[in-house]
Amino acid sequence: MTTPPPGLQPGYPQPDQTPVTQGQLRWYLEGMKHARLAAVFGVLGIVSIGVVFGPLAIMQSKKAEAYGVPAQDGRIMGWVGIGLFIAACLFFIAYFIFIVSIISQLPHIIRTPLPNRY
Repeated sequence: MTTPPPGLQPGYPQPDQTPVTQGQLRWYLEGMKHARLAAVFGVLGIVSIGVVFGPLAIMQSKKAEAYGVPAQDGRIMGWVGIGLFIAACLFFIAYFIFIVSIISQLPHIIRTPLPNRY
């Protein structure tokens, strides 16, 4: 069996050996905090009030990305929450218009005589 010559790495690269400073660690942890908040607000925006939690998720996602931590999931869920809220509002407006149109037709329906069955 042969050994590799000095200076060559056998099979896989060596990990980066530079130490991490306390400032870099705090910076990363702050970004992770914002990424977690973005994800939580995104989920809350989907399952509850999207117009409140959706923008919060987008804002926290932007803060996390400013710290160098990717937080696309929070941003996407925030936009989905806003979209679902808008769709629900449009549905309820259409439902309200439908009910009002039926109620407005009731006097006409009530005054119409029923056909004699006998």
